[in-house]
Amino acid sequence: MKKILFAAPLVLAAGAVLATPASAATWNNAGQLRAEIAQLDKQVDRTRGLSKSEKRALEQRVDRLQAHYRSYARNGFTRREISRLNTEINQVRTAIARQSHDRNNHPGRNHR
Repeated sequence: MKKILFAAPLVLAAGAVLATPASAATWNNAGQLRAEIAQLDKQVDRTRGLSKSEKRALEQRVDRLQAHYRSYARNGFTRREISRLNTEINQVRTAIARQSHDRNNHPGRNHR
């Protein structure tokens, strides 16, 4: 009986310690998302090989990402909102890579 009374508080304390990093991870992830969005904004500005219309479209996508982030941040992030932001970030990152290598803004391109 004494072993159970002694073990119960230890189990509760261990559970509290293990639960703390999970909530901290959410905030770290949210801060990381903000940093990734800012990095995308800079990347669009620095990327060569984008036409003016591609650059404008990518800047608009990044602006929408920033607006979504601010909107979600007002009430705290849900897992679904973080997932949506991650998906949008990956889509913009892919679009930047694809459009920077499509050679539609390079002189001397072949029209095959």
